[in-house]
Amino acid sequence: MVTQKNSLFKNIFFIAGIFYAAVYLTACLTPYINPAHFWPLTFLALGFVYLLVGMIILFLLSLLIFRKRSWIFLLILLAGFQNISSVFGFHGRKDFIIQKNMKSLRILSWNVNYFGDCQKKNDFPNSIRRQMFAFIEQSDADVLCFQDFSNFKAPWFYADLDYVRDSLHYPYVYFPVDYAYNSSFAPEEYGTPIFSRIPLSDTRRIRYTNDPKSEGLQFATIHFKGRQIKIFNAHLSSMDIHAQNASPREYNFLEADTGLLFHSNTFRKLKLFDKIHFEQARLIKSELNNSALPFVFCGDLNSVPASYVYQHISKNLNDAFLSTGFGFGGTYDSISPTLRIDVVLMDQRLKAIQHQTPHLHLSDHYPNLVDIQLR
Repeated sequence: MVTQKNSLFKNIFFIAGIFYAAVYLTACLTPYINPAHFWPLTFLALGFVYLLVGMIILFLLSLLIFRKRSWIFLLILLAGFQNISSVFGFHGRKDFIIQKNMKSLRILSWNVNYFGDCQKKNDFPNSIRRQMFAFIEQSDADVLCFQDFSNFKAPWFYADLDYVRDSLHYPYVYFPVDYAYNSSFAPEEYGTPIFSRIPLSDTRRIRYTNDPKSEGLQFATIHFKGRQIKIFNAHLSSMDIHAQNASPREYNFLEADTGLLFHSNTFRKLKLFDKIHFEQARLIKSELNNSALPFVFCGDLNSVPASYVYQHISKNLNDAFLSTGFGFGGTYDSISPTLRIDVVLMDQRLKAIQHQTPHLHLSDHYPNLVDIQLR
């Protein structure tokens, strides 16, 4: 009787395991199939990390329960190699060396979320804004690539562009304003600027669409160690998942279809924005492919490494985190510690020497600090 119960349990476990493995295998297709053709891949990409952990547990249990058939689950587990190698860094943990190597170019990429509150009346010694600027100064980066950057133009606001340029000593700035408007606070300029201590040349902005409120892809060229390097900076459309809680100043950046944003569930929004992100990723990849110079791409992708968007942009490029980091490297300070939606990528002529994503609870994103050298 005991033997019969054990046999029944093994069969039920095996069948349940096969069903789970089928879901995991479907998630392994996210790098290869555009979710526009099969929308469930959008959510499987977001949940791949957890599906991977479950698959590892399933394999380990199969070793204990029926060793002879455990190889099936091992093969299924390894089928996710492309995603596994994208979501997890396998390099040992190392402390980031602040003292900069003279051969290295240091780049800081950060979604700064407007630097918090820039009103002078709300300024105090330990304010979010002051802490963020203190980190930027301490980082000693040569180039800054910001996303979600706002510059207010009123005497009762701090002008963040002027402060970064003059007080933090980044005299070379490329800030093509993606969108300017008069808010209830003050005239405001919004975009994805590039600040540099090295002169910039050949600057250009490309909009993703003809929408005047659309952000764009910015790039500029610097001269470093006798070579030219192109710096790209991008912010793919925010998904406005929390649009219901948006402040009045954020209404200006919400999509035209407010009915969808304010009255739809999160799943429907994710389906919509995955399609938008791919169109933006296709434009970005085209520009990267056309670059004759070594380049660095900094950006907030609003897409995880298991997504089709990330896989499309990062193909044949080096990911600074994957080249030097360990673990999942989450960059979003909310929802899940596995969300690595901010990246620094580079072509094969460059290599990352060290990378850091300090968990600063200041912006809703963590900064990406990386040292890069020419091969």
